[in-house]
Amino acid sequence: MNDPFELQITVTSIDLINDYYPFIDFKFVFPEISPKVRRTPDIFLMVLVNSGAMGDTFRKRREAVRQTWGNHSNCEQIKALGDETLKDLRWLLVFVVGKAGWGTNDDELNRAEARQYNDMLIGNITDNYLNNVIKLYMGLAWASRFDIKYILKTDDDVYVRIPRILEYLVNARFPKPFCGGAAERRSTKVIREIGDKWTISWKYYNETRYPRYNPGAFFILSSDLLNRLFNYVYIRKPFHVDDAYVGVAMRDLGVNVTKISSFLIQTKMNQRIRKANHCGILRLHAFGHNMEPESNRFLDNRLKALACGQKQIKCGVRVGNHSVSKKNKKSL
Repeated sequence: MNDPFELQITVTSIDLINDYYPFIDFKFVFPEISPKVRRTPDIFLMVLVNSGAMGDTFRKRREAVRQTWGNHSNCEQIKALGDETLKDLRWLLVFVVGKAGWGTNDDELNRAEARQYNDMLIGNITDNYLNNVIKLYMGLAWASRFDIKYILKTDDDVYVRIPRILEYLVNARFPKPFCGGAAERRSTKVIREIGDKWTISWKYYNETRYPRYNPGAFFILSSDLLNRLFNYVYIRKPFHVDDAYVGVAMRDLGVNVTKISSFLIQTKMNQRIRKANHCGILRLHAFGHNMEPESNRFLDNRLKALACGQKQIKCGVRVGNHSVSKKNKKSL
């Protein structure tokens, strides 16, 4: 996919104070293609997986998710069916995709993929980084059609242990309103440098720092926040840094952002899942990001052995909300 920020512009042509830069033609979009869902009343968790429209890379990522953590036959999911507190908490996973546009056959391939797997939302949106916030709202708008309790927004280059997410929400006694994820400890600086992928103008957001927010790799929203987020777009024009935008909305709506300690984002996660000790793996519920399909499969096989195999690992010392053994307290 071409970088949407490779624009032929000059610095003097941009007014970061008075213009909306980069300009987002925000609108509510409903998918042209969506899954046929037979039973709708009892979906507890809707999992929205952002994915790309152009190229085999994204198709390979989606296939890896279907084969690993997004599979209802995943070993931890099968175990959850025997747990009285989890067995009735149904979840549905869908991939959220836009259009690749002219010059490729990707849109045709994606439509065929949607027909084959019945798990894709495809909207009439140019699929690029600038339009991520439109894709986010498209997924949320589609999810709002169902009587769900929570949404897990995530990406196709991560690994999420969905039964452990359900367990977290049960143990937290189904918190509402709730916005939780791998939140930063501190507020982060707003980028204003022309040409940077995350630059926005002052007109979108006129403060020097964002409030604490959950990075977009994975975060959980309670369904009672959906209408408030939909109405918020009329208060503040959406900008393309969608996770930061949701964080600003939460701050303005008076909703605290919750850090979930078992959600971890590391730039070298592909290597770390191979080097971490057993309890360093088991203590985490969400691994991100930039994970390759082979890493998803590797981690899935490792978790299958650790959590479901004949010699299941038990980690006994409490660290925060998670258990680790005395021998293996070293984390990722």
